[in-house]
Amino acid sequence: MEPASGRGRGLPTPKATRTEHPRSSLCPCPTYTAYWTPPPSWPRHLLCESKLLPCSFSQLCWLGIAGVAFIYFFIMDIVLFTRFRDTDLAKEFGFVTPGEIYLPFTRLSVKSILNDHPSQFIIAPSTEYFDMLTHFSSVFYFITPNMISLAHLVCGFIAGKFLASDHLQDRRIGVVLFELRTWLDAFDGTVHRAQAGLRLHYNSTHSTLGYLVDSVFDTLGGCFLSFGMFFYLMKRFGPSRVPLPVRSNVKDAKDGPTPEISQTRDDAYSVRYLFLKVLSFGVCLGVAAKGWDQAVEDFTHVFQVPLKDPELSMLQYTYCHSYTTITIFYLWRIFGSQSIFNYILLAFYMDKIWEFLRWMPFILLSVVVVLYIITAVYIHQIRLDLHL
Repeated sequence: MEPASGRGRGLPTPKATRTEHPRSSLCPCPTYTAYWTPPPSWPRHLLCESKLLPCSFSQLCWLGIAGVAFIYFFIMDIVLFTRFRDTDLAKEFGFVTPGEIYLPFTRLSVKSILNDHPSQFIIAPSTEYFDMLTHFSSVFYFITPNMISLAHLVCGFIAGKFLASDHLQDRRIGVVLFELRTWLDAFDGTVHRAQAGLRLHYNSTHSTLGYLVDSVFDTLGGCFLSFGMFFYLMKRFGPSRVPLPVRSNVKDAKDGPTPEISQTRDDAYSVRYLFLKVLSFGVCLGVAAKGWDQAVEDFTHVFQVPLKDPELSMLQYTYCHSYTTITIFYLWRIFGSQSIFNYILLAFYMDKIWEFLRWMPFILLSVVVVLYIITAVYIHQIRLDLHL
């Protein structure tokens, strides 16, 4: 009697196969977060498919822009610190005439000197000139600085959504949106100073509600950046990663960004590992922000406080313009939180975010911690010598 199956006839037994259905989303609760849903495609089509816009610049063009920016910052630094050598910060701020034009190297303060280069020489002047030309702070007097802070919070959220995209051009749009967020962050300070009658006075007032709101929103902006970074890394390196678009570097060097080709990546990491990578950057950014803010506050209290004793006042001036002070000032310009923020955005734009996250957060964190310790010891010595 023949068996019902094919075993008795020497036929291979069919193996049970399990059909795996691809996940519709990497997030277990996609309805509760907008980061896992792709951003709208129309900004990419509108901004990145035209060769007249920055998304389509060739590599050679970007190298030229970087060279011009470096030369510009270098020249402006020379002018700034030459002007600083003849400036007494304790007597710098006086009456500001209504028609006085803002310049990056006048009305100097500790905060302005410790600013990063793009903020000091591009963003801050543009906000001041925009308000001067449009009279925004007086015409739209009902728009408070906190409203502008809320606007840059929303802008940061949208930018984080674009950074989480698996499309390079979307991530570049996210970088531009984060720069817009930075501009709005500077503009709320410009409006605050204009409405409070403190125009061109670049000093932080820690006891005000506006400072608290701005600090909280800045922190949330950094969180949005970290969320976007984490979700993008999950798509690229996570256990449930999908094929990602990869650019052709050869053609990119000649003709700019090319149509992206789908390619599966073999490297994959656990969610925990990716989370720790992003967390390391978040810790680095947070420590740099706290260290920079504390350095600004401490240097302000020792260098921008008028002293009645002529000898102590002269010693204060000498300390302020010493090579040690200038070196520490310049290092904070390079390793402050906003500078680190710019570095990560540049890595996003160049599609080198994973290369950046491998070692740079640990290197930057080490430098910032050492710099803060040196700053604290140095300020302590100045306080003792000035009897503050």
